Amino acid sequence: MKSWERVARALQHETPDRVPIYEMHIPPRIAGVVLGKDSSQVMLHNPEEFFRLAAGGRVDLDRINRQVAEELVSLCKKLRIDWVRVVGAYTYAPKEVVRLGEGRWLVDGHLLVWSGETLWDPQLLWDVANALDADELLRYCRSAKPEVDPRVFDVLRRVVRDVKGDYFVSFDTDGTWGPIVSSPPLLRRVLVWVYKRPDVVEALIDYYTRVAIAYGECAIDEGADAIQLCVDYGNKNGPWLSPQMFRRFVKPALVRHVNAFKRKGAFVVLHSDGNIAPLLPDIVDAGVDAYQGIDVLAGMSLAEVKRRYGDELCLVGNVDPRVIEFGTPEDVEREVDRCLREGGREGYVLSASANVSVCTNARNFIHMIEYAKKRGVFSL
Repeated sequence: MKSWERVARALQHETPDRVPIYEMHIPPRIAGVVLGKDSSQVMLHNPEEFFRLAAGGRVDLDRINRQVAEELVSLCKKLRIDWVRVVGAYTYAPKEVVRLGEGRWLVDGHLLVWSGETLWDPQLLWDVANALDADELLRYCRSAKPEVDPRVFDVLRRVVRDVKGDYFVSFDTDGTWGPIVSSPPLLRRVLVWVYKRPDVVEALIDYYTRVAIAYGECAIDEGADAIQLCVDYGNKNGPWLSPQMFRRFVKPALVRHVNAFKRKGAFVVLHSDGNIAPLLPDIVDAGVDAYQGIDVLAGMSLAEVKRRYGDELCLVGNVDPRVIEFGTPEDVEREVDRCLREGGREGYVLSASANVSVCTNARNFIHMIEYAKKRGVFSL
């Protein structure tokens, strides 16, 4: 069975030949081991290497995006991962880049901090959020029209050309909550505005939704099989919004995403860290095909989510990244066995919970995949 069919069957709650395997974010330390190169030479999920090239005046966007696509495809082929996750390509070559220290760069006058998973512009985020005038933002969101930059799909086009029909390909875009939670100062404002200026929150999410749908529809036209919404609706303590607030502000936008992408023939996958158990009834009702993450670090239980929603929602994830990073190979095997048992034969894709973006233990990561391929074989 081809990888594409294996994932599609899981998303449709059918039994594949073996458990499909996915990983959102393979960090350079692990990717380098798999690809047989130094981690500093890996471009995939490695903006620091991009900055190093820019600092030396050696940025060729076409070459860099080509390398990212080649690394994505090579990783999936070498590891036999079934699902290729594509994010937006590099579209801008900075003019002035200075390294300030570990994970800290001055790029065209902005301080950027790379956490290993997320690239932050803390001062800009703070300045923008604190300069926001609610009425001005309201006017902008209501009048602005989204424009799609076709360069964003440069990596996707290459991946689709190489593996379309053999591997399952998804592209990231979201406007329901992802842009808000990605900016802590803006998030703080929004959590106040839901009470004091709900009209601004509604307009902001509507604007982000229009942008995300425009990009998602283009990605589907480019060949993506699914759109993944990276949203993080909560943290380890629970959702950012109560279920009532979620239903008012976020669920309508989520339904719009789902309907738009399904009309184009794509699957819709929701990625969220955090304990979002109180929101799952509304997420299922919105029509999402799959939920990736099932954040074990936040207390989410794969067995419980499967029991409650397994007939309606394909589940992706829940392998504890702490076990991958610090456990023995036997610990990894026990963790994989647990997820296979709790995930079941139908409607489950194995991956880390929520990803291994800051992990360095390549041996255990590779062992997780190899062991899952042996243990997760289903008789059809």
